[in-house]
Amino acid sequence: MSSLEVISGLFARKGVRVRGERLIKVYRNGPLEVQALRGVTVDFDPGKMYVVMGPSGSGKTTLMNLLGGVDKPTGGLVFHGSKRIDTMSDTELDDHRLDYVGFVFQTINLIPTLTAKDNVELPLLFKKVPKNVRENRVIRLLEAVGLGDKATYKPGELSGGEQQRVAIAVALANDPPILIADEPTAELDYENAKKIIDTLHSLALQHGKTVIVTTHDPRVAVRADRIIRLEDGVTKGEYTPVELEEAYTPTKPKEDTGVYSLANIVRARLARVNEEIEELQRKMKRGEMGIEEAFDRYQDLSKQKRALEDLLASIGG
Repeated sequence: MSSLEVISGLFARKGVRVRGERLIKVYRNGPLEVQALRGVTVDFDPGKMYVVMGPSGSGKTTLMNLLGGVDKPTGGLVFHGSKRIDTMSDTELDDHRLDYVGFVFQTINLIPTLTAKDNVELPLLFKKVPKNVRENRVIRLLEAVGLGDKATYKPGELSGGEQQRVAIAVALANDPPILIADEPTAELDYENAKKIIDTLHSLALQHGKTVIVTTHDPRVAVRADRIIRLEDGVTKGEYTPVELEEAYTPTKPKEDTGVYSLANIVRARLARVNEEIEELQRKMKRGEMGIEEAFDRYQDLSKQKRALEDLLASIGG
């Protein structure tokens, strides 16, 4: 059971439908133009965890910024429920994001001089929530993500996985209907990544939030309700994890859809881990890395390798 399931009444607001229609985003740098999105239409229902996958430069982060109201499209429409947000003023968008959207980023945006408790309290302060309500909610949020005993710790005193869980608590401070997470498990080992995935999945399934995640991580993709493939600024299809695996296989291709099979994604990740292990061994032999540092890194890579091998076996790869 996820720790989120035992904190009753903490997440009272259900998700809303999020839609992006014919989204275009052009970035200009002097005479140069880069079209990051080229007419993307996407639709996300509450109570589900969606994953947007694609290679670097495919437009994933740009899409998340538009859907979350961090940036405005060059063309197209963005809706949160019945609210159209791409026409809001900057002030209206600021207020809307604070109330409606929680963000979790690959780069953990915690204030290093504040404790975990103080970081989580900030969005509530901005919303002018009364002090007694703030303090109670902050403690309950940290308990919900399994860090009730780390409230007075500063980010530098926490592990990477713990910092990311604090970041999720920050994103959930105002109980937003929508949670957007951009590569939330990047750089995390298997155990910490699993805790993040379990938390995100619980927010969608158990608490009815609209959860949208970008990732390269097959451990996240395999838990999604739907997977959207983005490439070169356009969508290449929408799948369940099983459908993504069936869309293309190396031995018997149904059609060249431009979509990587889930097994191939896992194999590629496993190959990279094996290369990192080999490089680690070479550095040890050349004396370029200390024994303690090498041992810690080897332990981490070994965990990743076992997890990927298990995942590959579970999907028949």
